[in-house]
Amino acid sequence: MLTSFLPAGIFFFALHATGQTPKSIAPPPVAPVRPVTDTYFGQQVVDPYRYLEDQKSPEVVAFMRGQADYTRAVLDSIPGRKDFSAEMSRYMNAEEAAITDLKVAGPYLFYRKRNRGENQASLYVRLAPGGSERMLLDLPKLSTATSHVSLDDYTPSGDGELVTVELSPGGSEEKTAHIYETATGRELPETLERCLGAVFSADDKSLFYLQLEKLAPNAPPTDKYRRPMVHQHVLGTPVAQDTLVLGRGVSPEIEVPEFSFPIALTVPGSKFAFATVTPGVDPDGSVYVGPPSALTTHTGWQKVADFSDKVTDEALHGNDLYLVSFSDTLNGKILRVDAAHPDLKTAEVVLPASDLVLSGGFIGTNVLHAASDALYIQCLQNGIGRVLRLPYGPNSRATTLPLPATEHADAVATALSVSGAVIDLTSWTTPGDSFRYDSASASLTALHLRVPNPVDPTDLVSEELTIKGLDGTPLPLSIVYKKGLVRDGKAPTTLIGYGAYGDAFTPGFSRRYMAWLERGGVLAIAHVRGGGELGEGWHLAGKKLTKPNTWRDFIASAQYLIDEKYTSTPHLGIWSQSAGGILIGRSITERPDLFAAAIDGVPCSDMLRQETGANGPANIPEYGTVKDPDGFKGLLEMAAYDHVVPGTKYPATLVTAGANDPRVDPWQGAKMASRLQAANAGPNPILFRVNYDAGHGITDTIAQQVSDWTDIFTFFLWNFGNPDFQPTALAQTTTPATHGSK
Repeated sequence: MLTSFLPAGIFFFALHATGQTPKSIAPPPVAPVRPVTDTYFGQQVVDPYRYLEDQKSPEVVAFMRGQADYTRAVLDSIPGRKDFSAEMSRYMNAEEAAITDLKVAGPYLFYRKRNRGENQASLYVRLAPGGSERMLLDLPKLSTATSHVSLDDYTPSGDGELVTVELSPGGSEEKTAHIYETATGRELPETLERCLGAVFSADDKSLFYLQLEKLAPNAPPTDKYRRPMVHQHVLGTPVAQDTLVLGRGVSPEIEVPEFSFPIALTVPGSKFAFATVTPGVDPDGSVYVGPPSALTTHTGWQKVADFSDKVTDEALHGNDLYLVSFSDTLNGKILRVDAAHPDLKTAEVVLPASDLVLSGGFIGTNVLHAASDALYIQCLQNGIGRVLRLPYGPNSRATTLPLPATEHADAVATALSVSGAVIDLTSWTTPGDSFRYDSASASLTALHLRVPNPVDPTDLVSEELTIKGLDGTPLPLSIVYKKGLVRDGKAPTTLIGYGAYGDAFTPGFSRRYMAWLERGGVLAIAHVRGGGELGEGWHLAGKKLTKPNTWRDFIASAQYLIDEKYTSTPHLGIWSQSAGGILIGRSITERPDLFAAAIDGVPCSDMLRQETGANGPANIPEYGTVKDPDGFKGLLEMAAYDHVVPGTKYPATLVTAGANDPRVDPWQGAKMASRLQAANAGPNPILFRVNYDAGHGITDTIAQQVSDWTDIFTFFLWNFGNPDFQPTALAQTTTPATHGSK
C-alpha cells in the first residue's frame, strides 16, 4: 500500500491492493483558508471557507470545476467500473416497461412509463378498465445531449379530460406548468411559470396554482421562498389576467407568515372552498373553510384549525371536512367537522389514536385519499404501509384493507369521481405491483403493470431486527442480502439511513441495489430517530436538541453489523444525502474509526449557515435557527462541518453536489469537502464530485442514476481493498495547506 504523510497535508490517493500501477495526474485545486469569525451568544466559531459560498466567483467556479474534473478522472479510472456500470444498467432496464406514479381521474388511468433503453419516463394515459394506452408527453424529446428536462409532477382534472405537467430543466425544480388535452395530446397555449403546484377547480374550468415571486437579479437567495402566492387561472384566458387568491397580506382573515406555503381550492361535490397555510417544512398547518367567493373577495373565511392544533392533512367531501390531527397524540387521529359550522371542539373522532401512524411515510405524502365511495387512509404500522377504508357519513367505522402481510403499501391513488383505489405494493425483495381495490366486491385485483422478468433476483432475504441503541433505546434495523450469506465479517456492506422531517425509510424494491446484492453485498437500513417509522415521538427524539440521537443510532446500527459479523470496519460503507448529510457527516466526525468509506450526498453540512441559503428559512421548523440560544446550540452540534478536526484519519469520503440544486446549496458540499481534505491525516481519499446537469437528484435520468450509483458502489469496493477496483489515475503528491480552525 502506498501512503504518504505530512502533518498539514491533503491526501488524494489510497491503494489498498497491489497489482495496479497508478497513472499520475495533476491533483485537484486546493481551497485556500480565509477565516471568518462569527460570534453566537458569546461563542466564537471560525469558518475557514466562507468565500466558497459565492458560487458566482470565478475563483470558486474554477475550484468546483477542478475538483469535479479530478474526481471524475479518478472514478472513471477504476478498472471494474465499466463492468459494474453495465450490470447496473442491466438491472435498471430489467423491465420491458417500468410504470410508476399512477393517478386516476374520470375514466382514465394516468402513469409514467419508461420503455427499456429509454433515459426518462414519459406520461401515458389509458381507460382505467383496460384498453390501449396513449403517450401524452414524450419527455426524452424535450431533453438535449447536455441537459435534461424533468417531469416534476402532473395533475389530471377531475373528469380526466385535461392534465397539467410541471417541467424543469437540469434538475433545477424551476418549474413551469403546461396544460394538455387528454383526448388529443394538444398543449393549451397558456403556461404557468415559477409554479410550485397546480390543481383544477371543482368545475375543471380553472386552475389554482402556487407561484414563487419573480425576483430582481440582485435579490438575496433567501427571498426565493419568502412570499409564494396562490393564483387562479381561468382556462383559455391570458395568464396576465390571473386572480390573486391567497398569500401574505392578501386576506385580512388568513395570516400567511413569510416562508409559508398557502393552498386554496374548491373540491367537486362540495359547496365550500378550503385553504391551508403551512410554515415551511413544518407539517402542522392552519385550516380555513368558506364560500367559493372567498377566493376572490378574500373575506368570508372561517378558521377551523390553528398551527397549535397540529393538523397535517385534510380532505373535503360535501359538508364533511376530515382532518388528521396530532394534538394530544404522537401517532395521529382523524377528525370530522361540519364545514358549515367548523368548530374543532365538537369534532367527531372518526379514527382514534392507536398504534397506526398516520403518515404516508415521506414528507408531502398525503394520508387522506378521497374517492367517491369512501376515504382511503394511508398509514404505517411498525414501519409497514397499510391502507384503511372509512365510508362517508356519521358513525362510520374504518376497516383495514386485506393487503398481504409481507407487502408495504407504498402509494394510494383515488379520485372523487371514481370509487375504490389504486394501491402500489412492494417489499425489500420483490418489485410488487399495482392493485385495484373494488369496494363493491371488497377485493384486490392486480393490474399487472409490473411484469416479472428473468433479470430480477429471486433469492434475496430480508431481516427485520430490533437492536439496542447506544442509550438502550430499541432501534429497528432492516438487512437485505442474497441467500447463502456467510457471516464471517467479510461481506461488503452498505449502511444507509436518513432520520429527518419524520420521514420513514419504508420497504421498497430498488433495482439500483441489485448489482451490489448479486455480488454478495449486504444492504442495511438503519431506522434512526428523527424519522417517522414509529410515529411523531420517533421524529421528536431526533430533532433540534435531540438530533444527536440520529447519528448515534446510526453508529449503533453499524456496530451491530460488525459485532454480529455481517461485516467489519474494513468492509463497511455508509451513504445518505440531503438532511442525511447530518447523519453521515456527524457519524464520520464522531466515529471516524468505524467506517471504511462514506458517501456524503448533496449534504446539509454547514448547519450554522443553512438558513442563509434559498431553502434555509423554510427549514427552520425542522432544524432551528441561529437567532436563538437553543437553536444555535442544536445547529452547532449537528453541523458536521464544524466538527472536522485537523490531524484526524477520516474514512474515504466522496462528497457530492448538484450544480442546480434548489434544496441544498452546492457550497455546502464544497465547504465540507475542503475542510475534510485539509484536516485528513490518513491515506484515505477525500473526493468532491459535482454534477452540472443535476439538482438534488430527485429527477435524475436513468443514465445519471446508473452513473451515480456505480460511483457509490465502486468507490466502496475500491476503499474496501477489492483488487479489481483500484484506480489507475491518482494524484501521487500531497499539497501542504493550513488547517482551518474549528
